[in-house]
Amino acid sequence: MDFDFETVPHHWINRLGFLIRRELQTRFRRAGADVTAEEWAVLLLLWRRDGRSPGMLADRTIRDRTTMTRLLDGMERKGLVLRQTDADDRRRMQVWLTTSGREIRDVLLPVARDLIGQTMDGIPQQDVETSLRVLRRMTGNLQPNGG
Repeated sequence: MDFDFETVPHHWINRLGFLIRRELQTRFRRAGADVTAEEWAVLLLLWRRDGRSPGMLADRTIRDRTTMTRLLDGMERKGLVLRQTDADDRRRMQVWLTTSGREIRDVLLPVARDLIGQTMDGIPQQDVETSLRVLRRMTGNLQPNGG
């Protein structure tokens, strides 16, 4: 019995994810920004709300805590974030954007929007909405709480 992986959406999701990460990093570099796709995911969350815990960032980006620690180490070395002790609970850390981390948004967002536009070219809005609904459902099916 043969398994035709090209007929399974998961194959295309994985392939698209790989291509997007690679292209995003290439375009960021071309724009003069030393930011990886993984760092981009953290920046997106911090731009929405600064001062998040490393654990929350790990959960939201689907990374283990050790990987997140290493990622934040690199982002600190690049001057994008700072980790500080939580004022209410000294056992906890919070991650804060630096001025550079906030300002790089103006460089990265147009690059990401351009890539998104390229990938969405020629796709009707109805297809986009259907795809989002299906992908959210598939994601929910894999999460312990159902989404």
